[in-house]
Formats: sequence, structure tokens, C-alpha cells
Amino acid sequence: MIALSALSLLVLGASPAPPVPEMQPGMNRQTISTFERGRALIEAGDVEGALMLWIGVRDSLSAAGAEDPRIGTAFIEAVAEHGLERFAEISTAMFYWGFSGSVPADEEARDEILAEGRRTFTLVDSTVVEFWARTGQEDPAALSLAVKRFWIERDPTPTTPLNERLVEHWQRIAHARRNFVYNTSSPYRTDDRGSFYVKYGEPDRITAGHLGANESERRLRGIPMDVMMRFDRQPQYEIWRYATLHPGDFTYFLFGNTDGTGPFQHVEGLHRVIPSSSRTSTGARHNGIRFQYYLELFYYEDLARMGGPFGDRFAELDRRWGQARLPGEGTLEAVSRRNIDDDTWAARQPRPAAVSEFDDSPKSALSAQAARILEDGEPRILVLGVSSPLWMPRTEEGSVGDSVVLAGYEARHTVIARDRRLNEMARAGMLPVDGQGHISTLVLRHAAGIGHLTVTAEHEIEAEGRDDGIGVLPGHAHFSVGGPLLEGNAEMEVSDLIVGISPQPGLELGDLPVPLLPATRFWKNDPLRVYFEIYHPSTVSPGDTGDFDVRVRIVPFAGAVIPGGRTEGRASVTLSLESSAPTGTHFFDLDLRNEPSGVLQIVVEVTDQATGATRVRATPIRLLEN
Repeated sequence: MIALSALSLLVLGASPAPPVPEMQPGMNRQTISTFERGRALIEAGDVEGALMLWIGVRDSLSAAGAEDPRIGTAFIEAVAEHGLERFAEISTAMFYWGFSGSVPADEEARDEILAEGRRTFTLVDSTVVEFWARTGQEDPAALSLAVKRFWIERDPTPTTPLNERLVEHWQRIAHARRNFVYNTSSPYRTDDRGSFYVKYGEPDRITAGHLGANESERRLRGIPMDVMMRFDRQPQYEIWRYATLHPGDFTYFLFGNTDGTGPFQHVEGLHRVIPSSSRTSTGARHNGIRFQYYLELFYYEDLARMGGPFGDRFAELDRRWGQARLPGEGTLEAVSRRNIDDDTWAARQPRPAAVSEFDDSPKSALSAQAARILEDGEPRILVLGVSSPLWMPRTEEGSVGDSVVLAGYEARHTVIARDRRLNEMARAGMLPVDGQGHISTLVLRHAAGIGHLTVTAEHEIEAEGRDDGIGVLPGHAHFSVGGPLLEGNAEMEVSDLIVGISPQPGLELGDLPVPLLPATRFWKNDPLRVYFEIYHPSTVSPGDTGDFDVRVRIVPFAGAVIPGGRTEGRASVTLSLESSAPTGTHFFDLDLRNEPSGVLQIVVEVTDQATGATRVRATPIRLLEN
């Protein structure tokens, strides 16, 4: 049985809200006028006046159930566009406030939730965008909370008021709106370049211009001017190169006028820019060769300024055309088709995840778990955290020679509890259970309103010659919390699963309440251990034992933990066990060497043989190749 004293959470204090008017039929009109009054102040040049107006009415609107997502986005948008850094922290709070899951009565406010969903989930991939676009039409509150959770879980410093990643996101939007507006077709009211800038930041190299043949090339190929003007539309183009999206290789994105004169947008390859008339129209030939192939030669010569695959393709075409004044059309078609196939294949590959300097910054390593349990018959949440800093080496001088040792550090683990609208309820420090302080636990009273937990690990590393030490960004983990386990003796209940490494002989776990070293990432050769508890079997008296069937399956993780019911998958363990009442503690070890690597889900079905009652518990793990 887990024998930790329950720790009450320290609820954060809040400043008193101003008097709130009673909700009236016109309250929504008041909300709309507040938003529009702020926008009018911004248009008049009084940006700080607008921000102060919106801050002043936030509490009264919230108390009346009239949160406005338009104010949330307009506030952080204004801070980013005008460089008002002193409002950066409050802009995070205002954004969260605007997306707290209320359903605006006003259609424009509901549209803002849909728009912000597109702006947010474009950072992930198109499938996620489409899912939330459909969901948001029917349930804007769900989309609102999904947006809020997305940014909460990407906050690089969860224990501070400022979400630096969210502010950076809006700063990128502001930059994109100033610089990439050949059209406004993207979710950010920019052309496609804006979407790539918001997602990946500044490219390390850009080439741009207009594609086309110069006069000497036209004369060299004997192309009449009227024919050249008919097919060569001089489309605009831009190539962005990123050096860090794929390790060891450059990533290129091509933008251009589709079909030569169409919208300026991201295209999968040059074939989307070359006018279709040069392939299909009557008379689209010169000296018996389709004009498409002339344009490919001329256009790739311009794109070759970037080098990379564009330079390679031009070199091949230049060689083909140089070997004969009029190369065979079959040869040119084969080269063209191969380039199109390569571009089409590359466009179908998943794009890299969004990139930020905060994503690449050093972070403390953290493995955390949150499990629903019963303690003395009452619902609790057990939180476990194991972390380590990114060590700084330190050289010590000695008579024998210099040696490198690991610098000392101080660790702090914190739990932040949020309600089901993702508003912070409380936070508390975790208790270290080992001498070094890198393993911590906390037991929380499981209030029904808790819907989300964040666990952070912060390490301050000692640094010689500096008074302030060297810190790294905190590691953090996030959990959705289900409802409390059932109290009383009416039904059997089972804790959530806790997984980790089976401790090696001599490994000191201190006062850790479970017989394993908590972990969620495993090498295939790791001895994985699964721990769970069975509570108050209804037909067993305290002190006696009941009989239970336990079935363990390992299934692919599909993005959501299995909530209940029978599951399909390979049976790894099937066993019978006896469990004492009112609480029995159990664990078993799994051999995963024959399982596929990737994200998997361990599913445990516990069935009371006396009553047939079944509980299903599941937890995801990541299995790594050795």
C-alpha cells in the first residue's frame, strides 16, 4: 500500500475583482463594445490605452461568463506588433483568459475561436487542422480549450507568468504580416511564406527573383520573340533554405506564381510554376520540341543560384542541351518526369515540427507520472518525478593531474494543478525521496475539479566564477486527469498504472513508494516493471484475499489512452493473483525485446473472479532501439 501523507495544495491568491454587474440581456453587447472600443483606441494610436481598458474589464466579464477570445488575441497581437515588452507577461494571461472554454453568443467571437484554431494547429500538420476545424464548428468550447492546452504545454517556463513560446509565436506573426503579404490566403493573413516563417522562423538563406530567359539565351535557341512572350510569363519565385530542420541536410521550400501568372504560393516543384499552355496548347512547340522543356532549362538556370538540387538539375539539363543542339524529346521528358516524381514524393513526406529557439534550448531531463490512487479509502493523485540536469563539467587541479567532475546542482520539482477549463487551481513543491534530490513525489487530494497537471523540474547548476550559477530551462510533463476513483466498498477499484525500470541490486530508491525507478522511455533490453493496486474487492473481508485474473496487452498507441473495455493486441502476460483487502499492491516485469520500437500502450485488464467486475487501465510508453 502506498503510505504517503496527503499534502494539501497551496492555492494561489488573486487580487480582488472589481464589482461585477448583474448579467443582463445586453451583457453580450457590452462585451462586444468593450472589444470594439479597444480596437478603436488602437486605430487611433493609443495602444496602451486599449490594453489597459481590456485588463480593467477582464475580471468583470469573466465573472459574468462573457470571456471574449477576440480580446485575448487582439491583446497579445498588439503587444507583439508594437514591441510592448512590459505587457508580455499579462499578454499570456489575457490570451489564456480569452480561451477558457466559454461559448460566445456572438458569431464573430465564435469565428475568432475557429481562426485561432487554424493559426495554432497549422504548427502541427494539416490533419490536425482539419480535425479541429470540424470539431470547432460543432463545439467551439472544445476547440477553445484545445488551443489553450496547446500553448500551456509548450510553455518553456511553466512556473513563471510568461509563456515565451506563445509570445514568440505572435512576434513571428507580426513580422510575417509586415513582410509576406503578396496575398492574405494563409491563416495568419499572409501569403504562404508567412506560414513557413511562423512555423520555422527565419531561413538561413533566401534567393528570389523572376524566372525567364534573357535575350542572349533566346537568340542562342533561335526562339522568336512572339513565341517567347506567349509562353514565358516571367513568374516570380523565392526559395527558402533551412539548415537545421533535418539533421545533416538542407531543407528547401519553393514559392512561385502557379501556372506562371497565378497566386504566389508554396509549390511542390517547378512544374507547378511552368504554364500548362507550354505543355498542351496547339503550337506549343519550337523546332519540334515542346516549349515546356525550354522553360525548364531557362528556369532551372535561375533556381540554380540556390545550389542544392536545383543546381544539380540545371547541370544535367545544361549537359543534355549541350550534347546536341536539339536533344531528343524522349530524353527531356524522362528528365522532366523524374524531377516531377521526386518533387511529388518529397511533398508527401511529413513536414518537420515547428521550430523555436526555446525548443532547441537546453532543458532539464524529466520523467514524470501521475496516477489516480486511493489512500485510506479516499481519492488521491500520486505524482512521481525523476530528473537530472544537463551537467556542466568542472576541472579540479590536483598533484597527480587535472580531472573532470560533474558540477553540483540544486533541483526543484513543482506540480501545477488546473481545473477542466485549464485555469490554475494551485501549485505545490514535490518532496525529494533520495539524497540527491533528483527523485520526488507528491500526493494530492483528488478534487473532482482537477482536470490537468503539469510537472516541472528545474535545476540550478553550480558554476565557478559566477554568483548567479547557470540555469537551464525546466523540463516539464503534462497529464490529463480523469475522474476520481470510486470510494467505498461497493465496487472493486484499480489504480492507474505506474511503470519504470526494475531496480538493479544495490540501487537505493530512498523513500520511493513504489518498487521501481519511474520511467516512460525504455530501451528494449530494459527490465520494465508495471505496478498497480487493487482496492476493496466487494466479496472479501478486510485482511482476507480475493482471486483476480490479470491480462496484459501491448498495443500501438493511437494518440489517446484506452479508457475501458476489452482490447485487441498481443497478450504479453496472463496470470492469476490473490489480492488482500482492502488494498493489495502488485507488480510484474515485462520483456519487451521482441516488441516493435515506437510509442506503445500497456493495457492491463483486472477481473474479480467472484463478481466478474473488470477494470481496464492503460499507460503509454516509448520503446527505443538498443
